[in-house]
Amino acid sequence: MILTSGCITSPVPEFQNKTSVISCFDEYAEATFLESGVPGMAVVIVENDTVIYLRCFGVTNITTQEPVTPDTRFQIASISKSFTSATIASMVGTGDLSWDDRVAKINPEFRLSDPWVSEHTTFRDLLSHRTGLPEYGSDELLEFGYNRSEIISKLKYINLTGEFRSSYAYSNIGITSAAETAAIKAGMSWEDLITERIFVPAGMKNTTARFAEFAAAENHADTYPMINGTVIAGPLVSDEVNGPAGGISSTINDMTRYLRLQLNGGNLDGMQIINSSALNETHTAQNILASGNTGLSAYGFGWDITYKDGRVVVEHGGDLISGVSTYMMFYPNEDMGIVILTNGFPGGYSLKNALKNGWSDLYFKGDVQKDWYSIADGQITAALQPGSSINPDMKLPKAPDTAGPSRELSAYCGTYAQDYYGTIRIEANETGLLMYPGYSMTPVFLTPYDGDTFQDVLTLSGVYFTVGSDGIAAQIHVDTFELPWCSGTFVRTNS
Repeated sequence: MILTSGCITSPVPEFQNKTSVISCFDEYAEATFLESGVPGMAVVIVENDTVIYLRCFGVTNITTQEPVTPDTRFQIASISKSFTSATIASMVGTGDLSWDDRVAKINPEFRLSDPWVSEHTTFRDLLSHRTGLPEYGSDELLEFGYNRSEIISKLKYINLTGEFRSSYAYSNIGITSAAETAAIKAGMSWEDLITERIFVPAGMKNTTARFAEFAAAENHADTYPMINGTVIAGPLVSDEVNGPAGGISSTINDMTRYLRLQLNGGNLDGMQIINSSALNETHTAQNILASGNTGLSAYGFGWDITYKDGRVVVEHGGDLISGVSTYMMFYPNEDMGIVILTNGFPGGYSLKNALKNGWSDLYFKGDVQKDWYSIADGQITAALQPGSSINPDMKLPKAPDTAGPSRELSAYCGTYAQDYYGTIRIEANETGLLMYPGYSMTPVFLTPYDGDTFQDVLTLSGVYFTVGSDGIAAQIHVDTFELPWCSGTFVRTNS
């Protein structure tokens, strides 16, 4: 949808055009919100330390129809990464840390599979995704129920898939490792550290890094995964294990203060909360992703950085498939930025991208240049298709006509283990086998497929048992756990 009716058609930073720009954006935002089907949204735009637009749309809950307000708490997902870099920047500014401090000297539990890389990894490396850790590596351990320190302790078993300091791979656990190391240096929990360094001095009274506080808040946005445009009520899902990378919740009122803090070089209402030089370093290109005659894209510390059309853009989005999609973007030289919070996914992904691009078009060019909603919708639809990079298709084909029966299910039951994933437990009931990864009490249901091969009921992928001469399974291979950086094979530890 491109909206131009009634909008001005010239560049508009001048004051006399601002009212028209905001009116056009409001019309565009409302129409795009309705098109998306997302239950609720909150948007703020700040320019020159002044709120020039703030509006809440829709509801926090589709059953109660409670409206979104400026104090409704949303999970903000990966915008949390910038809070982590801001917290560490505050410690750099006070001399408690340096960006180039070696992490292992502070946190001996931090070890990667390459000892030299382990020894030399710095905060700068972790915060800019250049350690060589694989993209999203270790996120698969979340379903095993491990806590934050347990997951960090398992990094030494991950094969590094990139070159140290000359590659880029988005790593939630890298951000979390940096945060945990800063917390060790400060002698307190990460949650207490970010509260003391950012939330309290910035006056962000309804912002927390603790999931339980978000879930217990009376005015919070419930989350809604969207299936083919249909809104489904989903349970609130905690991202606290990787909290420094995606576990913060906040309100549009509080995010207004955070946006002002970022735009003002760490100063808010006359108080210098973060040293400006240290904070500005987080907005600086640290890991170059692409460059050419027309611009440059890079990653800073918890921020995507783009240099294009003579402007610098600092931005980051966040998404949780449980029903969260958010965005924060600002132009440092223009002293202007926008925050968008939604409680739907993937509809929220298309919505937020349409709004942030539409606002930039209106502000700098006078009208919306493209159908940004359709473009984003096509991107996320393709990304979620089976066989895509983020949703690989591991389905087994139809079982052959010659498929053989399985053995007595007791032959497969027991505990299997490996260094990285830890243990999986196999039990049996009348429908087939039940697989329990790690500490999880929620089983993965396996049904007979062909002989000693079973099929995961949810993903339709394969689970293969290797049976010894005694008729008892000696090992198990799980397709969904087989990744470029780790094996999906587990060896029996008991009979």
